[in-house]
Amino acid sequence: MSSENIKISKELVDLQRLVVPEIGSLIEMRYNILSTIKSEEPIGRRNLAFVLDMSERQVRNEIDFLQAQKLVQVERQGVVLTELGRKIIIQLKRMLYTYNGLEQLERELEEKLHLKKAIVSPGDMDMNYQVLKFMGRSGARYVLSIMKYKDILALTGGASTAAIAEQMKEAFYPDVYVIPARGGIGKSHSTQANNVVAEMGLKLHANYELLHLPDNIDNRLLEALKDYPEIKRVFNKMDDIDIFVFGIGRADVLADWRNMKESEKQALLDKGAVGEAFGHYFDIDGNVVSPSSTIGISIENYNRIQHVIAISGGESKADAIIGVSRVKPNMVLITDESAAKEIIRKLNK
Repeated sequence: MSSENIKISKELVDLQRLVVPEIGSLIEMRYNILSTIKSEEPIGRRNLAFVLDMSERQVRNEIDFLQAQKLVQVERQGVVLTELGRKIIIQLKRMLYTYNGLEQLERELEEKLHLKKAIVSPGDMDMNYQVLKFMGRSGARYVLSIMKYKDILALTGGASTAAIAEQMKEAFYPDVYVIPARGGIGKSHSTQANNVVAEMGLKLHANYELLHLPDNIDNRLLEALKDYPEIKRVFNKMDDIDIFVFGIGRADVLADWRNMKESEKQALLDKGAVGEAFGHYFDIDGNVVSPSSTIGISIENYNRIQHVIAISGGESKADAIIGVSRVKPNMVLITDESAAKEIIRKLNK
């Protein structure tokens, strides 16, 4: 969109807000309804009301309206989107971007966190899973915009990085290498680093290597295994990563996922740990509270990488995102509106 068109859009929004002040919240509500239907279809109206924390009567009225506009269809199994409804979701997202002032929010994040770029999706991924898909799509587009001949792309596991791989369009990069940035963590097979890497590699028609080691392998065993050709190839490439995509989590949540003893977890939190990324725990100022004891990228590796892209959303992740953003300037952050607004609120205190 040109700067002239953006200016006209903002003037139109200001006029609409003046005449119909409730229009922004109405658009957001209908966007949430449509995008939730898209994620969960077919979905019953009662379940839809529960997911969106709305009354059944309100949901019923909105579904009647959307059905009259031919955006949804009520079937025996539940509510589904029509083809027109699928197209409208993308347009509504663009409208919300302007109505909610997300462009200004991105500029504020870039300035206050010293980011190379901030990309904010409207909504709250904790309330609406479709928001994570939009974040993934933004991440996929950004990766493609910077990828070059013979680049090495590294990814961690997790739902957020998995969303980028899922939303990646098919491309042709036969000289690119995709590698896992760490071993396995958690119980979800689909979001393990190896699975994310494999999906990304296949969609890019790129070379990819897998790391068949658990995240918390004993160091003595790791040293013994490092000479295996399949493992050695991955470790050798970790020193030459060009693009690194990773998720940011809350320190307390990740400690639980790693089955950390309660006393160890409390000691970690007492040191000020707020965020976790690629195996390291960080405080609000970006200092390493606890270095990674797991397989993966070291801080030294991280600081040498040219393109680092973090993806994380949800209001509860605000402190974690702030802390990890301060580790290295010029990071790219892909997040959602709820996290972005909470970050700005905290930084403006």
